Parts: sequence; structure tokens; C-alpha cells
Amino acid sequence: MYDWLTDTFSVTKQVSFTPEQIRRIEEALADPARRPLRLTCQTPVTPPAFPLSGEETMAETESFLCEQVGEKRDVTVSLNGSFVDAQLVELLFTSEVVVAVVDRNGLVVTSVTTDASVLEPFVLCYPDGTDLFCRITRILCKIPTGTVILNTPAPRSFNVTITFCVDIQIEAEVKLEVLAKFCAPRNNDLTAEENEMDACPDIVFPAQCPDIFPRPSCDCSVSGEASGHTGSNATEKGRLGVLAEICQNCSLSDSSLQFTFDQEDGGMNNFNFTADSFDQDSLVCEPCEGKGLKFTVSGTGTTDDGEEFDFNFAAVSKHSGTLFQLQLVDERGVTVFESGIVKAEEGTLEVEDCVSFDDIKMK
Repeated sequence: MYDWLTDTFSVTKQVSFTPEQIRRIEEALADPARRPLRLTCQTPVTPPAFPLSGEETMAETESFLCEQVGEKRDVTVSLNGSFVDAQLVELLFTSEVVVAVVDRNGLVVTSVTTDASVLEPFVLCYPDGTDLFCRITRILCKIPTGTVILNTPAPRSFNVTITFCVDIQIEAEVKLEVLAKFCAPRNNDLTAEENEMDACPDIVFPAQCPDIFPRPSCDCSVSGEASGHTGSNATEKGRLGVLAEICQNCSLSDSSLQFTFDQEDGGMNNFNFTADSFDQDSLVCEPCEGKGLKFTVSGTGTTDDGEEFDFNFAAVSKHSGTLFQLQLVDERGVTVFESGIVKAEEGTLEVEDCVSFDDIKMK
């Protein structure tokens, strides 16, 4: 697999009744035994999320489909502070939706069939030699204006919001080398005459995009909330709080890091700082004294005033307690804030080791 992503997209459609349908609705409203009427929205049944691939789950149906529109285009995008090559494609998601008016007994008064479609661009790792598999895993329908009709005159039109849950995969047939051991290999005791012939071409697989997918894993993670007074070599004296959720599921995706600083003695140098991006190459996990684990990472972020800074963050989790440290560096490379080593007085940060393939593979 060269790339894999999921996403959701919504579109709002206006559905209108014909004069004949309005007549049927108002006739039903005139009968107290059939009031109130309800608007129901029916969407096609989609295949399950698993298996992840296969003709049965990827096949188009008459009621909904996903298809590529036009040719893919090579693009260069910014990712983690560098530029990588990728491909841009446009995908069209289409579905039929049936909106029915139902009386209190569950009988259908009238119904309208409408279609909805969303055209979206995607930046993917989609090199030549790979195939794009696109499918709709779920279709949701909602009538935001309400679903109950109580009195005449009946509404002539209403809005319907259709949401597509999509799954996109880029794949190619490859050969994998799997770690294994032979119990009793045979001797090289077979010979054959060699025939002179042209050498067969080497098998070359399409180049993968490791910067895009799969993303590198983390060696450890840090999570929790803690606060304490800045250390002895801090640039400012005060109380520093941290809220961290970094490398959950051992991936930097969806990581978050926030700081709050309150200066002592009523000073005015208070700030809130939020990390905007993390540098994967800067992430280091290493043991420390006291059977603990030290986590360090760098990146960029902004204060609540909109100022941008580079940051360095470290956290240590051990039996004796939690320690953490923050440095903010401006564009000239000058450290504008140094917390020193902060000992958590409230809360705790948990630094945990991640299990990687190297930890479990057979030696």
C-alpha cells in the first residue's frame, strides 16, 4: 500500500415537491388519523469497512459510486518543513437519496428521489504503476429544517444534507521479503547447462513516498497535564502549565501541545503557547536515571498574540515524579523563553515506550 486515507464530505440539496405530491400531502394532513406526517431520508446500503480491498467492496453500484475525474497531476507540497513530490487527483462521489413523507401509521404518502454529488481534490502518493481504489463506506442523510409536518399548507421545498464517508487507497502488486528460517536447508547439489541468452530486465517496483505514507512511527509517547514553578535557570520566574498529547497510537498525527505561563509578582509577561507542527526527526526517547524515560521533541508554534516561535520540549516520567522543560526560540535563533527544569507540583505527564517492529521481529 502506497497511501491510505479516510475523510468525510457533505453537500446540501434542495428538494421540491410537485403540485400532485403537495395535494397528496395536504389530503393526508386533513385526516386527523394520519397526522402528524414525517419526512424520512433513505440512503443506499454501503459495504462494510473490512475487508480493506477487493472487487466486492470496491465495485460501483447503480445507486452510488466513486470515480476519478480527469488525469492525475504531479505536484510539490510542503510537509514537515520540507517539500515532497506527490500527485493531485479529483474524485467524484455520487449517491441517490430517497426522501419520503410518511404518516403516523408508517404508510408512505409520497416520495422524491434525488441525487447528490461532491467533487473533491486529493493530494496522494500515487506514482505510475499503482492503482487507485476509492469507495464510499457510509452515506448519511439529515434534514436540518425538521422532519415533522403538522399543518397545511405543506412546505413546497426543504433542504437535505448528505454526508459521504470515504476510503481511498493507493496500491500496487509487490513481492515482500518476509523474515523466516529454514529448519534444514538442502545442499547445492543440482547443476544445469547454462544457455547464452539476453539478460531479463530487472523487476522495478513503483517508488514509494515515505514522506507521505506510511508516516514514521514514534519510539515513545507523552500524555497528561501538569504544572509547576520554573527552574533555577529560567528567564522568567512564574508558573508553567503544560497539556500534552503527543504520539498517541505511536504516530505524530493529531498530536497536540499547549503551554500557559503566569509570571510571579503580577508581571505582564504572561502567555499561552500552542504547538502548530512537530519535527519528526527531532523526536528522541531515551532512558534516564531512576528507571524513567525522557521524551524530547522540537517544532514550531504560536502564542495567543500570534507570534511564531520554534520550541524545544522535554518531559521525564519516573517514580519520583514528572519533570518538564520548555524553550522558545525566535527567528534569529535567540532563546526568548527558558523555563528551566520544572518539577510537576500538580498533575503528571506519562512517558511510555512504543512497541515497534524491531521490538517484536524474530532475530
